[in-house]
Amino acid sequence: MRDQITALESLQHLDLELRELKETLERYPREISRCREELEKVKESISNAKGSLEQVIKRKEKIELKLTQNQDTIKKAEQRLFEIKTYKEYEALQKEIGETKRANLELEEQILKEMEEVEKLETLVKEKELDLAQKEQEYERIISDYTPKINELKDAYEVKRGEKQKVASLLSHDILSMYERIRRRNGVALAPVRDEVCTGCNMNIPPQLFNEVLTLSRMIQCPNCHRILYCEETISEELQTA
Repeated sequence: MRDQITALESLQHLDLELRELKETLERYPREISRCREELEKVKESISNAKGSLEQVIKRKEKIELKLTQNQDTIKKAEQRLFEIKTYKEYEALQKEIGETKRANLELEEQILKEMEEVEKLETLVKEKELDLAQKEQEYERIISDYTPKINELKDAYEVKRGEKQKVASLLSHDILSMYERIRRRNGVALAPVRDEVCTGCNMNIPPQLFNEVLTLSRMIQCPNCHRILYCEETISEELQTA
């Protein structure tokens, strides 16, 4: 039973290393995807801002064209004033000129508003492009740093998995099944006993059970959390004498 518990302790150590490697292997690709998605979002926001800017510019140009057309209309109407022979026609033309000039004042106000909007959007585009340049530099560094590490972690994972298979082969089928069952339920299957306390759940171990843990005479489980109990000092001695 001593060699089985010693092998279990080694197996758990390997499983913890494998879990950490797996978590990192999952985290790195997620981080790379996050960086790429963030860059795409910034690029999309720049595209949207440029689209809005283009629409405002076109809207401003239409208003400016209308203003130019109205100014031409006023100029032609003012020239016609000298050709009119009746007061009624003169009065109607003056009214038309006045209404067109008032319309032009409104158009000029609209142009000013559109110019302010153009300036605002141009500033926004510049800010977003600067943000994109900074993020591209930062995220490309992360991506170029993480990509080779993923391959290194995969290699390390395979090495540790091979080591686990070797250690698992030293265990009996029943003990290995027990270990895996407890590990799936509690995260870790073994818990060292310190000062007659299970470190897995912090519950006191009865003295008789504690003595059996020290002797490694049989597989002892914590009465509370059901983890397999062992004494670190005893395991260390076993490894040194092995």
